[in-house]
Amino acid sequence: MSSLRLLTLNIEGHKHLDRWLPVVQKLKPDVVCLQEVFAADLPQIEAALGMSAVFEPMSDIRVVNEYKIHPLGHWGVAQLTNLPTRKQHTQQYGGENILPVFHRPNDSQRIVLLQEINKVGLWYPIATTHFTWSKGGELSQLQLEDFGRLAQIIRTFDKLVLCGDFNAPRGGQLFGLFESLLTDHVPQEVATTIDPDLHYAGDLQLVVDTIFATSGITLDNVKIISGVSDHMGVVGEARWL
Repeated sequence: MSSLRLLTLNIEGHKHLDRWLPVVQKLKPDVVCLQEVFAADLPQIEAALGMSAVFEPMSDIRVVNEYKIHPLGHWGVAQLTNLPTRKQHTQQYGGENILPVFHRPNDSQRIVLLQEINKVGLWYPIATTHFTWSKGGELSQLQLEDFGRLAQIIRTFDKLVLCGDFNAPRGGQLFGLFESLLTDHVPQEVATTIDPDLHYAGDLQLVVDTIFATSGITLDNVKIISGVSDHMGVVGEARWL
């Protein structure tokens, strides 16, 4: 049976294009899910990967900030593919109703971007999100509230693949809530998806990025890719059971 090759990566804006683009070119995934991507960079990304993108902004970065993120305007989440798509839509589950100007990590709309992607006659519902942040990965009340709204969205799908940066360490309470609805497909021997050499906080030993899926979908050949951004990429092959 055919499978759909997925890659998810938090690219940290404009900082690492020269690192991750050549790696993704070699991996040749069917679908690329990105977090912390600038709309201004999408033409370059589309051209380099030979894919078309759909993008949803989460905040507007127009001023210099303490996180040294380039003030290049709208940034958010994106999906890229060159396969047929349908039913692309976005649902908000947290943050402000008006696109906020970024100063702090939660100056952001929290959204899930989803589209169905066709490969060899099968329609795969693929979603990506960048979940609510908390300091040190500790569970916050805001995260609980946003999870409740996101869970309602997840429950509307019989089958779903959800990629992203979940800002929830594996083994913690919030990650466990996600696991009550979805299966985490990052191998258990993986200790972190934070790149110790590129992340501003160093070696955190936290798995916060993954490819989740509902029952009836499995992920094969899941691997972690380091040296591409402050987070590591996750790549795997989704197939229907």
